[in-house]
Amino acid sequence: MVKRFRDGPAFELWILQDGRAVDYTLRAEPECVLCDAAEGKLRIYIHDDETLVFEGSGLDLYFKTLDSYSYGTSDAEGKFRIIIGGKRTYSLFKVLKGQGSMSGPLVSDGVFQWNGVPVNHKREVHIACEEGKLLAALNISMLEKTDLPDPFDPDKDIGNIKNEWADFLKKMPASAGGDKQKRDFERVTWYNLWSSYVRARDVYRYDSMLMAKKMMSSVWSWDHCFNALAMAGVGQQAALEQFMAPFSLQASNGALPDLWSPNAETFWAITKPPVHGWCFGKLMDKFEYPEETLKTVYTHLEKWTAWWLNFRDEDHDGVPAYPQGCDSGWDNSTVFDHGYYVTSPDLSAFLVLQMHTLARIADKLKMNTSPEWRKRADILLEKMIALMWKGDQFVAVLSHSHTYRPDPSSLLVHIPVVLGNLLDHDKMEKTAAILEKRFLTEYGLATEAPDSPRYESDGYWRGPIWAPPTYLIVDGLRRGGFEKLAETIARRYLKLSSHVAKGNYENFDALTGKGLRAPGYTWSASVYMLLSWEYPN
Repeated sequence: MVKRFRDGPAFELWILQDGRAVDYTLRAEPECVLCDAAEGKLRIYIHDDETLVFEGSGLDLYFKTLDSYSYGTSDAEGKFRIIIGGKRTYSLFKVLKGQGSMSGPLVSDGVFQWNGVPVNHKREVHIACEEGKLLAALNISMLEKTDLPDPFDPDKDIGNIKNEWADFLKKMPASAGGDKQKRDFERVTWYNLWSSYVRARDVYRYDSMLMAKKMMSSVWSWDHCFNALAMAGVGQQAALEQFMAPFSLQASNGALPDLWSPNAETFWAITKPPVHGWCFGKLMDKFEYPEETLKTVYTHLEKWTAWWLNFRDEDHDGVPAYPQGCDSGWDNSTVFDHGYYVTSPDLSAFLVLQMHTLARIADKLKMNTSPEWRKRADILLEKMIALMWKGDQFVAVLSHSHTYRPDPSSLLVHIPVVLGNLLDHDKMEKTAAILEKRFLTEYGLATEAPDSPRYESDGYWRGPIWAPPTYLIVDGLRRGGFEKLAETIARRYLKLSSHVAKGNYENFDALTGKGLRAPGYTWSASVYMLLSWEYPN
């Protein structure tokens, strides 16, 4: 279903018989939701990315709009259209079996104000059984429709969805060992990924995996990389399509958007960190890509790298900076409490890895740019260390003044361990010690040190455990020779997800393990699957 970033639900659904609410139970299967009541039964399934179908016997449906700026009319017999102004969407009900009607105020009652004008246009749709049967569809779209041309055959449709899920489940790489709870959780996590796909259209050049089906229902310019790595378990093409998601929108100057949704906004002026070279390097470790693919990826990564160096080095010291936290992906990290235009070491580390990936691609394509990319990577790494290694740890510095807090409490400044063996052993060892001593909890790596006065248990990037830094750090520690710590972090994240929080949440309380924020988050699910394959029991 279409559901825009930060939009809430559009309708409240009541299950009725003869105008009264009935008691019922719901059971969810991968292919549909089953509603059972003494008075009858109902099946609800997703027909396509915009359409829900309701089919049953003995039960009636009542849909109440939740946005006060909603208005609509009967379009034809059995069709009802509602414009939901507050959510900027169009709804079309089509009743194929049953009797439909619409009610609700068409004039202002003075209660609700829209830009100072009293309105109350909320509408309701009633769909009652006819001869004990009901079949209806609800389409919610950002493009207005007058009809739904597709036929609806619930038995066939549900069977097709069931087969589609079975095919995807067959592609899940096996994870050896583990108890039944872990194995069951892997299956649910794999379903989490499958069910978050939407079909290619508009700005989605490929079938795309959303961040989540609740609230965060868009694609962002770094989450897709973790999903691409998980889809490598399905196959080379599946991984490449998720990796390429933002690049069809890449600006002429090389920038990538923050997020994008079909027939809606594409967010600019914010972007996300350049983890793309790291990601494609890992895909190159697994697959051999044809020359045309490598040329395409090379062009995109080259422009993306140049953008950071040309547009985000305000003080011209050769080391790029984040204007504000959202560009780092760590929106409210305490690193950015110090000010704007922060030169954080994670950014340079990602660009160093990206340059090395460009060199690898150049080698494959027999281009003469490979030595230059490695030289540029070495120069940036040297500048990063000279500017941001203070004493025995990395710090973040403000652009121009290069002032810094001598005792940083955010995990963000320690992300350079993602460099692995590109970072000298002494710095890897000292950073690993800080990770283990100050950030590692019973459940994994806190994003803000728990001993920090700015630590917040549900503080977004100011404390909770997140999947992306977990995987970046595990991967870097492993490549840097700190396999034991990498395995400890990985296994704690796996147990946290499957046995403590029992869900792929957006983030987790670092001290209790409680799942926080949005459930069913795909990069959390992707990281879980990656670690489960890499650290089987």
